[in-house]
Amino acid sequence: MLTFLRVLHVLAASVWVGGTVALVFIAVPAVRRLEGEARATAMGALGRRWRPFGWSAMGVAILSGLWLSDRHGAFTRQALDTDLDRWLIAKSALVVLLCVGAFLHDHVLGPRLQRELRAGEPQAPATRRRLQAVGWLNFSLTIAVPVLGVVILSLVD
Repeated sequence: MLTFLRVLHVLAASVWVGGTVALVFIAVPAVRRLEGEARATAMGALGRRWRPFGWSAMGVAILSGLWLSDRHGAFTRQALDTDLDRWLIAKSALVVLLCVGAFLHDHVLGPRLQRELRAGEPQAPATRRRLQAVGWLNFSLTIAVPVLGVVILSLVD
C-alpha cells in the first residue's frame, strides 16, 4: 500500500509540475504572439482545458500526501517533535499558498483580465502585471514543493 501511495503521489505531482512547466514555457508564450480576440480566446481555452487536469492532479497529490503522512505517523506525534514533522508543516504551508495562488490566478485575476481586455478598460495592464506576479509565485511554489518532498523522503525510515 505504501508503494502504491508513493507512486500515486509522484505521478499526480508530475502531472501538476510537468503541466505547469509546459504552460509557462511553451503554451503561454505561443499564445502571447496572438493579438486581440484571438489571444483572449486562445488563453481562455488553454485555461479551461488545463484546469480539470491540473486541479485533479493537485487534489490527488494533496490527498495521497496526507495519507502518506498519516502512514508515517505524522498525525500521531506532538507537532514539531521531529525534523519530519517540521518539514511536513513547511511543505503543507507552501501547498496551501500554492492552492490559494492557483485559485486567484484561475478564478479571479485571469477572468478579470479577460473582461478588462475585451472591454478595453485602462486597468488591464495593472491586472496583467498582478496575474503575472501571481503566476510566477505559483511557478516558484510548484518547483519548491517537490524539492521539499525529496527532503522529506530523506527523513522517512
